[in-house]
Amino acid sequence: AGMSRKQAARARPAGRRRAPSPSAGGGGLARQLRALGLKLREVPGDGNCLFRALGDQLEGHSRNHLRHRQETVDYMVKQREEFEPFVEDDVPFDKHVTNLAKPGTFAGNDAIVAFARNNQMNVVIHQLNAPLWQIRGTDKNNARELHIAYRYGEHYDSVRRINDDSEAPAYLQMEMLSKSEANEEEMKPEKSGSEDETEVEKEAAIQKVCSATGCSDIELVSQVLKVEDYNIDSAVFAILQVKEMEGIGAEEQRDPQSKGQKSCTSALWEDNRSGSRIFGNQSSHQDEIENHKGLAKSSENSRSSKNPKVSKKQKKEQQRLEKKKRQEERHRQKVLANKSNCADSNRRETDSDNQITLVKAMTALNI
Repeated sequence: AGMSRKQAARARPAGRRRAPSPSAGGGGLARQLRALGLKLREVPGDGNCLFRALGDQLEGHSRNHLRHRQETVDYMVKQREEFEPFVEDDVPFDKHVTNLAKPGTFAGNDAIVAFARNNQMNVVIHQLNAPLWQIRGTDKNNARELHIAYRYGEHYDSVRRINDDSEAPAYLQMEMLSKSEANEEEMKPEKSGSEDETEVEKEAAIQKVCSATGCSDIELVSQVLKVEDYNIDSAVFAILQVKEMEGIGAEEQRDPQSKGQKSCTSALWEDNRSGSRIFGNQSSHQDEIENHKGLAKSSENSRSSKNPKVSKKQKKEQQRLEKKKRQEERHRQKVLANKSNCADSNRRETDSDNQITLVKAMTALNI
């Protein structure tokens, strides 16, 4: 459905009062967004809420709201003939833009249109029990969308994916549904609060393991936690083992004699232990492993006969280090293969290296 800018201006509630503090929460709108896998990211109700919300969508934070305000006003002044006819309350255009440039002045639909066009993006507005409003700043296909919420009749907030607490830009995109698809969506049960809490707990577990181990590979930590049934202590132990092997791998690069040797006899890789469950069972390589063992044993016996002064303790330590080096080489190959598969999967779900979250909608009013 289409709507002219003049109709949109009339539809906006009159007045430029400062918005109340959003501390009361989103209420019904928050539940409505949750059903779409979204949530409100509230911004202060200080009269700068529109530019704070748009800044959060665009940049991941609202600290540049004054710059966004000024750039929007400058665009309106340059394109005066497009905006002057829609100034409300018979206020002269010059006075209107002068007021709008002042921090804390409420901004409405004309400012959203100007912001969208100036940035060549579309702005989608969520409201309680109402169709989505899409203010188009460009006719380009696949243009970026900024999603904000309008509530209390005078306050704007940013809209985020339900588990997104980052300071990264938001990437939401409307996905228009057919009537049959919309009916199917209505029949799906809404996610319960307990499911949301479970997702939050999983994120917290990942952060705890990362903090305890110093590992920044979120993908690997998530896999290990899943295998260990989200037992944080077990996951920390497994990650530390992996890190230890990576350290040995660095030593291996400095020791050319160990290149080409492979084994998989460490406890981490035994049946039903973390390594085999995450990266696959190594039984298919058992014959190769046994051959390596025989060669290693023969070599060690030869060295032993040549150097009888080497103690049993030293020989055991040497065997342990060689075993770990061979194990790490196999592990490294597995990790590289796993990351490659994940990268291929992620590329199918991303757009220009940024994760897009689809927002299902049956209708939208275009302005």
